[in-house]
Amino acid sequence: MNLSSKYFSPSAYIRKVRLILARTLLNYGIPLRKTTKVDEYSITFKSTSFIEYFLRAEESYTREKVTMYWIRNYICSDDVVLDIGANVGAYSLLVGKKVSQGRGKVYAIEPEASNYSALNENIRINSLSGVVIPFSIAFGDSRRVSKFFLASVVPGSALHAIDRPESDGVEFVAQHVQGVLVNTLDSFLSDREIEFPNHIKIDVDGVEREIVANMKNTLMDTRLQTVMIEIETNLSAGVIEKTFASAGFHEVMREQMSNRSIYNVLYERS
Repeated sequence: MNLSSKYFSPSAYIRKVRLILARTLLNYGIPLRKTTKVDEYSITFKSTSFIEYFLRAEESYTREKVTMYWIRNYICSDDVVLDIGANVGAYSLLVGKKVSQGRGKVYAIEPEASNYSALNENIRINSLSGVVIPFSIAFGDSRRVSKFFLASVVPGSALHAIDRPESDGVEFVAQHVQGVLVNTLDSFLSDREIEFPNHIKIDVDGVEREIVANMKNTLMDTRLQTVMIEIETNLSAGVIEKTFASAGFHEVMREQMSNRSIYNVLYERS
C-alpha cells in the first residue's frame, strides 16, 4: 500500500482549500453565499465574515448534537417555536424550513445589530418571510431599557451581554455598546399578537438564569412541550434545573460544550 495515499484525503484537502479561499475573499470584503444541505432541506446564508461562513453556516448542524436531535425529533410542521439568541439564524432557518410545510411559525430573537441584519437577510433569501419573524429585543429579569455590550463587532459573533460586559461569568472589554429593550418572557408572550410557543430554545451566554426565573407562567402553560437551553452550570447553581423540575419538566439529554461548565440541555414536559 502507498503510505501517502493512506493518509491523504482528497475531500479534506478540497475542504481546506475552499475554506482558505473563503477566508481570503471575506477578508477582502467580498460577501459569499453558502448553501448547506441539512436532511432534506437546503439552507442558504449570505456571509460577510468567516465566523458566519464557517461557524454558523457550516458547523452549526454538526457541532450541537442535542440541538439537532431536538429539531429532528420534537418539532412538527404546525408548531410555534421561539428561538432566543438566534444569532444569524442557523437554527431558526432550519426550523423555519420544517414548519413552512405546515402552519407553524418561528420567532427569532436577536438583539445584536449586525447579527440581526444578517438574520433578516438570511430569512429573506430562504423565502421564509412571514414564517420566521425576527425581533431585535433581549430577554431578562424585567421590562426596561438597558445597555448591550458587544464582545465583538464581527457578524456571526456571540458572547455579548446585557447591563455589564460579562458573558458566561467572564468579563470582557466591550468593542461597542448598543441600547437595548429588555423584556421578560412572560410579558412578551402575553401580547395577543404573539402565538404561544410549543417549543423554546434559549442560548444567551449567561443570562439564562434571569430569563428562566421570569418565565414561570410560560413554563406552567401545558402548550409548551420542550425547552432546549444552554446552561452555564456554575451560574445556575442548580436553580434552573430545579425550576424546570418544579414546572413538570424532565431532562431528556445534555451535551457538554467545549470542555467547560456549559451544557446544552433538552427538557421535555413530563
